[in-house]
Amino acid sequence: MIQKKSIFFSFFLVFYLSSLYSQISDSIVLFTVAGENIPVGEFKQMYLKNNRQVQGDKQDIKDYLNLYVNFKLKVHKAKELEYDTLPDFKKELAGYRKQLAQPYMINAAIMDSMARIAFECMKKEIHAHHILVRIGQPGDTAEAYNKIMEVRKKILDGMSFETMARAVSDDPSAKSNGGDLGFFTVFQMIYPFEQAAYALSPGEISMPIHTRFGYHLIRVDTILPNPGKIHVAHIMVAVPRRADEKTKEAARKKIFMIYEQLKKGEDFASLAKKYSDDYHSASGGGILPWFGPGRMIPQFAREAFAMKMVGDISQPVKTSYGWHIIKLLGRHEPGTFKELEPEIKKKIINSNRNQIIHDIHIRYLEKKYHAAGDTTWLNKITTRGLADKGRFYLPSETQEGAHIVLHFAGKTIPFSDFYSYLQKFAFNGKVPMITFINRHFKAFSDKKLLKYEQDHLEEEYPGFASVMKEYTEGMLMFNIMDKKVWSKAVKDTTGMKQFYKQHKKKYMTPEKMVADHYLLKDISLLKKVSKDIKKRNKKGWTDRLLVTKYNTGGKEVLFISQDTLERKTGTVSDSLVWRKGAFHVIKKKNRADIFKVKNIMLPRPIPLKQMRGVVTSDFQDYLEKEWVRELKKEYPVVIDREVFAKLKKELN
Repeated sequence: MIQKKSIFFSFFLVFYLSSLYSQISDSIVLFTVAGENIPVGEFKQMYLKNNRQVQGDKQDIKDYLNLYVNFKLKVHKAKELEYDTLPDFKKELAGYRKQLAQPYMINAAIMDSMARIAFECMKKEIHAHHILVRIGQPGDTAEAYNKIMEVRKKILDGMSFETMARAVSDDPSAKSNGGDLGFFTVFQMIYPFEQAAYALSPGEISMPIHTRFGYHLIRVDTILPNPGKIHVAHIMVAVPRRADEKTKEAARKKIFMIYEQLKKGEDFASLAKKYSDDYHSASGGGILPWFGPGRMIPQFAREAFAMKMVGDISQPVKTSYGWHIIKLLGRHEPGTFKELEPEIKKKIINSNRNQIIHDIHIRYLEKKYHAAGDTTWLNKITTRGLADKGRFYLPSETQEGAHIVLHFAGKTIPFSDFYSYLQKFAFNGKVPMITFINRHFKAFSDKKLLKYEQDHLEEEYPGFASVMKEYTEGMLMFNIMDKKVWSKAVKDTTGMKQFYKQHKKKYMTPEKMVADHYLLKDISLLKKVSKDIKKRNKKGWTDRLLVTKYNTGGKEVLFISQDTLERKTGTVSDSLVWRKGAFHVIKKKNRADIFKVKNIMLPRPIPLKQMRGVVTSDFQDYLEKEWVRELKKEYPVVIDREVFAKLKKELN
């Protein structure tokens, strides 16, 4: 049944975005089912879409018309039985609608612009250092800002950036690397940080950059063309962080010993399996996944990207993890915008850039729907608000509830709606109450605007309305088919047994022949061998005696087997006489195949338990045809044959 559902949805649910020019108006009625008019445009769209999905020859338009009429009959019956009002149906359809609505609720122009900007940045990789100062209390940024500005002043006055990073940065790694971030490119840092870094020139130090982590100072060291992605293998000799000098020296000697073996021609993969301490890659010969800038620690990446020729092996490289020897396996140059566009847009949606697109879209909706919130009223209720057990409340909320706090698209939202929404969130007193209320009112307003937009997509986008109709009707058809045909066929074991008995001739074994097969590889002996085969029963010769007689002196010219052949067109069985005792010779150059029929096995019924899958499918087809026949008697179907003839001529 799952397979039938997937086939059905691939048939009906691909969205066809454009209509082809037609001499027949799309609005003209092609056929009517139970009083419902089906226009030419709807049928043509589905027919063309189906033929785009089906490989090979076009489906005959007359056959497709019959299928589509049957489809509409089933949908009409499902609606009449109110399948579209069932809770499970409504819930599933709402889920599909939410997914389908997403592309319509993204500002396409902004998305395209951001994708282009990201691609331009992707052409470069940046090597940078940073210093981070975290913000103490939420909303209290002054202290952190003043601190990082003081740090910036000291650096500009001549203090080493690395020294200041080790001394004051709240990034734990800065203590050991002086704030070194290595090389990175787009989507590898949070967006505000990335934006600021790409706006700097080499050697320039940024103003404080605010992110969710705190304030950053960034110094860009180098800007290089993006080298793309590389594929490498490595051999690692690990050095623990707190290793003593003896351990460090032992590791150094070991990696250079391995390097000497590689220079003598030893196999890299074999040495990786034998010596590498990177247990994740060692068993595979040291092979690592493809990676680009910013994906490996700086010392490793620098050496790996410096390699030019596939097959090159680096000298031992020291990193914070120990020693490595790297082998270059492959290199990919960065792709074109057209190649990378889908991936870039997917990353934008899954990154904090999406929030920027969201904010722009909200501003667009506010303007489009003339949205206005009553901030004066919000400020007023703040003075009356109280907090109890982490919840905001108004003692007199019942009196305030009817006040309108939001207007848009001719709608009015009362304070009671917002008040109920506000109760979901804890008020911890760490921010002023007015900040708490305004922040949640903004989120509340955004949700209302987005919900209104989503609820009215059909009115604004005919294409969305069309595809939602297809989904709705498709689900109705599937559900009623499951009830009337697919599940019914599985559950109605008595009906299936009766169907099997009535169509038993369809489920028979093929007629078979059991024959002795003599393969003779010396055609000059054919007459003699044929004579012996025909008389073997009289002479009492066994297969072994016949073989012994002709396979003498180390020569093997006669082979005997017993074959069971099905009567099948285009096979050897076609040329044989299907009669017990029949004798037949097939000559091929210097060899011959001799068949002597021992027995004929007539067709017999295959037990139902062995054919249950096939019989179930046939029974389902039978039930569907009978049901459609009933539907056509119950509901009138009127096809405008003149319109159909014109449409057929146009589409052919």
